[in-house]
Amino acid sequence: MKRALFALATGQFVVGTTSLGVIGLVEEMRADLGVSAAAIAGLVTVFALVYAVAAPGLQALIGHWPRRALVAGAMALAGASCLLCAVAPNYATVAVARIGMALGAALIGPTAAAAAAAMAPPEGRAGALAIVFGGLTVATVLGIPITAWLGQTAGWRAAWVAIGAAALICAPLVWLALPAEGRGARMDPGALMAVLGARASALSLAATAILFAGGFATYALLAPWLTEAAGMSRAALPLALLAYGVLGIGGNVAAGPVARRLGPDGAVMLALGGVVAGALALWLAPLLAPGRIWAIWPGLAMLAWFWLMYMAPMQARLVELDPRRAPLALALNASALYVGMAAGSALSGVAHDALGAGPLPLISALGVALALPVFAAARGASRKGGA
Repeated sequence: MKRALFALATGQFVVGTTSLGVIGLVEEMRADLGVSAAAIAGLVTVFALVYAVAAPGLQALIGHWPRRALVAGAMALAGASCLLCAVAPNYATVAVARIGMALGAALIGPTAAAAAAAMAPPEGRAGALAIVFGGLTVATVLGIPITAWLGQTAGWRAAWVAIGAAALICAPLVWLALPAEGRGARMDPGALMAVLGARASALSLAATAILFAGGFATYALLAPWLTEAAGMSRAALPLALLAYGVLGIGGNVAAGPVARRLGPDGAVMLALGGVVAGALALWLAPLLAPGRIWAIWPGLAMLAWFWLMYMAPMQARLVELDPRRAPLALALNASALYVGMAAGSALSGVAHDALGAGPLPLISALGVALALPVFAAARGASRKGGA
């Protein structure tokens, strides 16, 4: 089973690198394509919105197909779209390529999570999902810096060639690693509305969207916050961002053991509370200890750790609520993540322009705090049988 889980984690690595890799290539792409930095940033929004719509839609349409065919085929689509991006003559073609990447990623993410959940016993489900979701975390830690380095040394087109080639190479490996008999159940059009109409599931999905909207209010402009509010030098930024990512990996690894001890619901509540506390500590550090960079690290560590601890127990919870519709629920959870990402990034830009970088962690803390009563209501609904 571990071989299959790590193969699925490579699929999530592809998802993460294709969705966020453009962040490290903004300067190179805008200079070559003759567009603004905002236009390049808009490629992240395009990806997020397509993903949000396509993830549940594709699960409803073809989620009953063999999972290894879905994941391998989606990786091939994502890889081919990356290669199209690499040879794109203009911005419009790049945007079309981003749509192709998003469609591939939208099929990979929920299918990989559903496959992991199906292979693991109930007590090991959160740990299996943490391994698979870890691929997305590693993409944030290593994929984005590597993409940025390739863009600076070999050009942005070469970076997309490398990402596309990696996806195309991994596709047959995933096919060989996953069991041939694994497939989801056929979903009728009403299944999507059934998941959304169930109070416990709908509130859980809302908590995911709120968490990522609040979190991205700081994460989208974390580098400017570190330099403008905390006083960190630009030279220290790469190491700080790498450390942030490594701490996130730690939180993701801890998700399985924490969920086994506290249960998925307890782990989710701990993660949400930890994110709020970390964001508040991060906001207060420059105010209480101005000029002392060390003071920001407790808050930054808590923010990274608990944010990445959230996803695996939430996925396990959604599977437990309605095992038959688990692929759709996981797809909707991924959609909620990307909706939150898009909303949080937009909020971050507006807040930065109006208030500066300093208040961003406070906005994150207040935003994520809203997820606590929402998830508490989700727990109450599930106890009453409103899955």
